Amino acid sequence: MTAYYLGLSTSGHDPALAIVDEEGRLVFAEATERFLQDKRGWGAAPDHVHHLSAVLRALNLDLPSARFVVATSWSQIKADLDVSVSEVLLPAAEGHWIRGLQARAQRDAGVSLLQMGLGGQMEADIRRYDHHLCHAVAACHSAPFSEGLCLVMDGEGEVGAASLYRLKEGWPRRLWRSWGPGSLGTYYAWLTGLCGFDWKAGEEWKVMGLAAFGTPDSELVRALGDVMTIEAGRIRLSGEAMIAAAKDAAARHARQPSQPVMLAADLAASGQLAYARMADQVVAACLDAQPGNLILTGGCALNSAYNGTVLRRFPVRALHVPCAPGDDGNAVGAALLAWHQDHPDAALPRGDGSPFLGTRPAGAKIAAAVANAGPLHVHGTTGFTAEAIAERLAAGRIIGVMRGAAEFGPRALGHRSILADPRPKDMADRLNIRVKGREPYRPFAPVVPLDRMGDWFEHAQPSPYMSFTLPWKASARPRVPAVVHQDGTGRLQTVDASSDPWMSDLLQAFERKSGVPIVLNTSFNVMGKPIVHTVEDAMAVLMTTGLDGVLLGDALVEKAPFIVPGDGAGTDAHPSP
Repeated sequence: MTAYYLGLSTSGHDPALAIVDEEGRLVFAEATERFLQDKRGWGAAPDHVHHLSAVLRALNLDLPSARFVVATSWSQIKADLDVSVSEVLLPAAEGHWIRGLQARAQRDAGVSLLQMGLGGQMEADIRRYDHHLCHAVAACHSAPFSEGLCLVMDGEGEVGAASLYRLKEGWPRRLWRSWGPGSLGTYYAWLTGLCGFDWKAGEEWKVMGLAAFGTPDSELVRALGDVMTIEAGRIRLSGEAMIAAAKDAAARHARQPSQPVMLAADLAASGQLAYARMADQVVAACLDAQPGNLILTGGCALNSAYNGTVLRRFPVRALHVPCAPGDDGNAVGAALLAWHQDHPDAALPRGDGSPFLGTRPAGAKIAAAVANAGPLHVHGTTGFTAEAIAERLAAGRIIGVMRGAAEFGPRALGHRSILADPRPKDMADRLNIRVKGREPYRPFAPVVPLDRMGDWFEHAQPSPYMSFTLPWKASARPRVPAVVHQDGTGRLQTVDASSDPWMSDLLQAFERKSGVPIVLNTSFNVMGKPIVHTVEDAMAVLMTTGLDGVLLGDALVEKAPFIVPGDGAGTDAHPSP
C-alpha cells in the first residue's frame, strides 16, 4: 500500500493539515480557517471531514491503495502535563479553555479518516510529536541552507516557550529548551489586550502597525521588560514585585476598545521595543562566536518589525523565517516527523521553499462565475494576464487575484492577493476604507524584484514571505508612498522568475507602464475574515467592497469596462476563460 503522512496542527487554534507522500515530498498544506472562513479556527478539527475529503479528491490519490499515517503537533495533551496554568498576564480561564480545545484536537485526530472509510489500522498509525520539534522541522524543511541554528519562540510548548536546535547533517537536534511559564508570545498577547485589541482574533498585527505612530517611553519600556527575565536565553517570569510594578505602569497607558486607537500608539511603540530587547537577549545567547545561519520560527517569528533588525545587528550570515512559522505550520512538521520515523536513516527532506501548497480554484467554479457574471464585464487574458493586470493597476484600478495554489501561512503572496498601484498617496486610504474595511493606520506591503531590492531598501535582504520589515531608502519613499509606513519602513516581499514567474512578469510589465517595478500587495479578504478560499468567496468580496475587479485564473471579471489610456476604446469582452 502507498503511505501518506497526514500532519495535523492540534493546538486547538490555528488548525491545519499537511500531506507528505511516500517519497518525503510535501504535496499539500493549508490552514482550516481558509476552508471554514473562520478566523483562526478556534476549536475546529484540523482534519475537518469536508475539507480533508476535498483535498484528497483534488490530489487525485489512489485511495483504495492508500495507507494514512496521522501525526499530531503535540506529544501530549497539555492538561495532562504537570504544569499549572499561569494567570500572571492572561486570565487563567483563557488558559484552561485553550487546554480544553487542545485536548479535543489531540484526542480526535484521525477521526475524519474513519468517517471517510480510510481509517484502516488508524489506532496503530496515530503518532504524536513534540510541539517545538514540529516547529523546527517545518522551518528547517524550507530553509535555503543545510546547516545553522533554529530558534523557536512561541506562546508555549510542552514545558516552555523557547527551544534552540542545531541543524546539521540533515536534521535539527535540540541544544536546550526553556522551562516554566515565561513566554514572549504570552507577553505580546498581553500587550495586545492592553492596546485595546483581541489577541484571540490575531490582532497582534494591529499593535505592530500602530507602534510606528508612537514614541517609546523609556520608563514604560523598562517596566514592560521587567515582566520577563532572560537567563542564558531561557525565558522565565520575573518576581511578583517586578510584575506588579510593570502591570501598574502598563495599566496607566492602557486603552479601552471603545477609545480612539491612537491613544495606544505610545504603548504599542514601548511594548514593541521592550519585546525587541527581550528577544535580543534570547538571540544573543544562541549565537556562536562565528557568523552562521539562523532560523527563527514559532509564533514570535511573525513579528516582522523585529525580524528585520536581526541580520544587521547580530553575527548572522543568513536569516530564514518560514512562510508559516505559527502553529498552522506545525502540520508540516508533524507530517515530516512521521515520514522520518518510517525512514530513520534518511535526512530531513528539503523543500523548494514554495509557499504555494494549498487549494487551487476549481475550473468549473470559474466557468460558472463567468457564465453568471450578469452586468459584470469579463475579459479573457490567457497569454497576457500579467500585462492586463499591470495595465489596470497603472490606471488606478484595485484588482483581487485568485490564481494557482493558495499560499500556506498568514500572508498573501500573489496567489490570493489584492493588488494596487503604490504611487498614489491616497491608495492606502482607498484600500483601507473602501475595500478592506480596516483602520486607516494599517500598512500595506510592497512586492519588489529580488535583484532590485537594494535599489529601494536599506539593509536589503531576501524576503519571499513578507517576514522582514526594513527601512526604505529616503529617495524611494516619495515614489511609492502607499507602501511606506509611518516610520519609513515597509514589510517587503521579494520575488524572482524562479519563485513566481507570473508575479515577476507583472512587476516588469508594471514598470514599463509606470516607471516603478513595485506593486502594492495585501491579502484578499476583508477585516476579520480569513483570506478567500473559493471562487464564491472572491466574487463576494468583489460585489460587497470597492474592489474594481477579480482575476480568476485567466478570467478577469470587472465592474466596469476598461479603457486603455489614450486608446479611446474598451478592451471589454465576454470570451470563455
